[in-house]
Amino acid sequence: MKKTTIYIYALLVCSAISCTKNFSTLNKNPAQFTSPDAESIFTGAVMNTTNKLETNNFNWLWEYGHLIEPGGQRYNVGDDGTWNTMFINVLGNIRQLKNLYQNNPAFSNRVAIADIWECYVYAYLVGTYGPIPYSQAGVTTSPVVNYDDENTVYTSLLSRLKADAAAIKTTGDVLNPDIVYGGNLTQWIKFANSLRLRLALRVQQNLPALAASNITELMANENMLLTSDADDPKVTYALQTGSQSPYYIQYVQNTVGAGSVPVMSDYVFTYFRSYSDPRIDAYFVKAATPYNITDTLTSTADSKHYIVTYPIPHLGAPKSTTVLSQWSLTTQPFQGATYPVNYSTLPPALTAANRPFYLMTYAEVCFMKSEAAALGYSGTQTADTYYYAGINANFAFWGLTAAQATAYEAQNGIKWNTAGHGFNYDLGFINTSIPNNNLNRIWIQEWLNYFDDGGFDAWALQRRTQNLNLPPHTNPGTPNLSSQVLGLPDRWPYPNTETSINPVGNQSGVKELGGLDYANTELKIEPPYTPPNYLTWHAFIDYSFVEKWYGTTIQSLTAAGVKYTVVS
Repeated sequence: MKKTTIYIYALLVCSAISCTKNFSTLNKNPAQFTSPDAESIFTGAVMNTTNKLETNNFNWLWEYGHLIEPGGQRYNVGDDGTWNTMFINVLGNIRQLKNLYQNNPAFSNRVAIADIWECYVYAYLVGTYGPIPYSQAGVTTSPVVNYDDENTVYTSLLSRLKADAAAIKTTGDVLNPDIVYGGNLTQWIKFANSLRLRLALRVQQNLPALAASNITELMANENMLLTSDADDPKVTYALQTGSQSPYYIQYVQNTVGAGSVPVMSDYVFTYFRSYSDPRIDAYFVKAATPYNITDTLTSTADSKHYIVTYPIPHLGAPKSTTVLSQWSLTTQPFQGATYPVNYSTLPPALTAANRPFYLMTYAEVCFMKSEAAALGYSGTQTADTYYYAGINANFAFWGLTAAQATAYEAQNGIKWNTAGHGFNYDLGFINTSIPNNNLNRIWIQEWLNYFDDGGFDAWALQRRTQNLNLPPHTNPGTPNLSSQVLGLPDRWPYPNTETSINPVGNQSGVKELGGLDYANTELKIEPPYTPPNYLTWHAFIDYSFVEKWYGTTIQSLTAAGVKYTVVS
């Protein structure tokens, strides 16, 4: 057998046996150099990561985040691709890089940067599955690769990120090319610290003392967190084939069915309408064919009430067109609306071939600091100052003006220390009122800021806070979600390849989960909660959140230049 054939076979065996086996011996091609270029390895790992993150967003996580309705999706859970891609094509290659260069002082910064990326990927995996192969991943020669529990993984990641930030010397070696930060080492330090703050806030439920010590330390050194959008970690795609954004490949390059076009969620639409949020026009494009509503308006010319029909520029798609028999409804929301023609769609810029993928933004860091300050941790500013800075940063990121942000922030519910009255969701039993609870207020703005790349982080935020009163999915795609009364998945079950190839190790992870490898098995980051039993709730159709769009009178329609028809 030729050497190159042996090399290919070894790689296949590595993939087939387990995604967590030792790559240091198998992944060596005798026909190649023994010291591959560090930048090439790292660039490949980064691109494999963000390609998978974008794919997961439109396949699953946009649906979880309730900001974007990806079209034809349901509460499904992931396939084997995420596990295999992350453990083999990302973590396996980064492990190779570290093994090759970790003892070479000329590569000390690059090794630390590689470790930051490894921590980012492990944080994604532990937040998706719970217990995962970690301490034995890629280092054991045993056919059994045991799993580490969530607390062990998070404790290690927080420690590693702190060490990585300290290890980077701004006068030392740099990545060239560096497709995230262009060789700016200070920004890599800021990313490591900001990611550490994100994880510390995430584990307050399960590791409160460790979370507190990390948050306190990071808030005492705010200048080494992201300080503007110039510090945002992002991966920019290119126009040439093979380097294009997966969003572009999915929605522009490929011919997809009408049901696959991503549109606005009716849940976020209700928040937009409740608080006159101008981001509705930044996040989404107006409907191709406006939906006509029937409304009752008065007139300044007489004392009569008029029933009129007129088009509205935006509309969000219901999460499901299935109406449960227990609700005793004779109709369902927006009958006659055509998907996606009557619903607001993503702007073309978001599905452009070269549009960057953002791993984090400055606005998120402002909201994280606001939460930390509200919880009593030190900081140079007050919690409300950080909060408003986050809204301002998010508005600026999307090209909105400071005046628009100021007007939005002045409303009850958005303004600090106030309560806001929101509209009902279209099924009536959920509303978007904001209580006079500042943590709740911060989390709502952080959730809105996760549009559009932050599908995973929106999911993680909801699981750790249970902040949003989410609508049910009346037609979930994963069977065991029905027993959870149509609610949001808590995690992804382990992939079939792992349960068949590494069964003993896999069972160590299932044991850590309490013996239940289900989508509704709660992770340790989640506070105890009882899923709502939507079957017993009183549902009713409520269109108030789309009515009176331009005002309460017929004259307001005329002033807006809207054509209307008087029905009665």
